[in-house]
Amino acid sequence: MRPEILLLVSSVLLISLLGLFCCALIVKYINISTKYQNLKSYIAKIKNIISSARYGNLYSRIEDDNNAITTELSKSINNLLESILDRDVMINEYVEKEKEDANLKEDFIATLTHDLKVPIIAQDNTFDLFLDEKFGTLSDIQKEAMNKLKISNMDLKYLVEALLETYKAEHQGVSIKKEKNVHINKFIKEVIDQFSNIFKLHNKTIHFKTNLNDDFCADIDIFLIKRVVNNLILNALSYSIKSDRIDINLDADDNSFSISVKDYGIGIEKEEIDKIFNKYYSGKLKLTKSSTGLGLYLSNKIITSLDGKIVVESSKNKGSTFTIILPKH
Repeated sequence: MRPEILLLVSSVLLISLLGLFCCALIVKYINISTKYQNLKSYIAKIKNIISSARYGNLYSRIEDDNNAITTELSKSINNLLESILDRDVMINEYVEKEKEDANLKEDFIATLTHDLKVPIIAQDNTFDLFLDEKFGTLSDIQKEAMNKLKISNMDLKYLVEALLETYKAEHQGVSIKKEKNVHINKFIKEVIDQFSNIFKLHNKTIHFKTNLNDDFCADIDIFLIKRVVNNLILNALSYSIKSDRIDINLDADDNSFSISVKDYGIGIEKEEIDKIFNKYYSGKLKLTKSSTGLGLYLSNKIITSLDGKIVVESSKNKGSTFTIILPKH
């Protein structure tokens, strides 16, 4: 064969081989590109499923695309979502049951405390009749015993009222009914006067001081503020083990007024001050009477609902001051 023909044939064959090789590369590239796009799309699906699950949708699943590489991963992710969903259902059922049990418990407490108030009030009236010697003369020892019984009965009455009022506040909310232009000096004096017998029984005195003018008025919910002041006075009685006095002071500035109740008792530990408004928290202190730990919790809830606040200052063995700060209007 002539050399030029051989060269031509060789060139044709080489070009053909190069063409086939290029075609093979192009096909390979197309396959790889397609697989890459499929993998990219698959990863995007996984990302969307996980993001959806993160925000609470546990029902989306990855569809099986019959790809040997992704099938097992899809099964694993779907199984994980099924497991999370099962646990979520179990937790929700448990929470609902706990809520139902808690509501039954609270309803029972509310009914019980409401029914208990009637005999407690009847007992209190009976003690007054005995102490007034309506049933005959009492000896000094009998009067002392009757006074102690009356104090215990009063403690029980306030405990029952605290339970009932807390139940109402949590289940019905704090109902606010403000009265316009209430004379604060007169109002607080009337609240204090209602404690005269209790302080007499405890051998304690209230020292009242006001920096308010006699005509100073504010818009307040009389029932709610009275409830809080009562709680703070009773709380002061509990802590005033060795002192025979409690101070109540009134003050005001341009936009608000304050009611302070100060005792000279054992004080509150520094690390406990942030906890005393917690529900059922009665602290490490040994009080002179039993406590539900609801008085301060309820008081803080009421004052907060009235756009006010309670400030606490206390020193160990020197006493505590609870100050209610409320807007004038």
